[in-house]
Amino acid sequence: MMVICKSNFFKGAVAILAAAPVAAAGVFTSASSAQAAQLVGEFSFASDPTVSATIKSDSVTFTNPKTFSINTGLSTGNFTGFTSGTINNITSFSAGTFVNPFLTLLGGTLSGSTFIGEAASYSVRQAATNLVAIDITTTGKFKNVLTNELSNGEGILTLQTGGRGLTAAAISSLLAGGGSVTTTFSGFYFGTPTATPTPEPATMLGLGLVGVGVAMSRRRKTLA
Repeated sequence: MMVICKSNFFKGAVAILAAAPVAAAGVFTSASSAQAAQLVGEFSFASDPTVSATIKSDSVTFTNPKTFSINTGLSTGNFTGFTSGTINNITSFSAGTFVNPFLTLLGGTLSGSTFIGEAASYSVRQAATNLVAIDITTTGKFKNVLTNELSNGEGILTLQTGGRGLTAAAISSLLAGGGSVTTTFSGFYFGTPTATPTPEPATMLGLGLVGVGVAMSRRRKTLA
């Protein structure tokens, strides 16, 4: 079996970056306005080893079922009402071609809200001995089903596979040579880096924390 992951920070799960990093850097949005308009926050799909996906160098295809439970206790912002969601396929990493909506979120008053994929890429890493992880990074726009307003979204979908002697180098070589890998679904973390769409949303929590420090430093200087 193989494992697909993007970074050591998201070992065993897919990670989605939330509104918090950018908000901390100075982009603040009230909870009431976020609920009424753009989707802001983060959520994650729980892993499901019974669901498989086939990845090639330029695509990923899920087998049915493709509906996953949401880790409701980890959701933030106006993603807290969603209880499950479905994932579609990516037909071209290079061209950023998705079967859209790539995500459809279900449950709560905003049930039916979607994520429209725009770009995707993947990386392969050695998660553990005999275990390989492939992380698929996605970016695009969330669409509020009630208001049709859009907000930037980004996240990491994690697939995994393993076997005796299995290495990330072997998987990378297989994919590069036109082969395919059947994986299990490990998880998907997703979120909105900011309430207002921006060309290049922040993608690291550390960046947001740096923003907090800069803002606090400036405030201290002003008060002084």
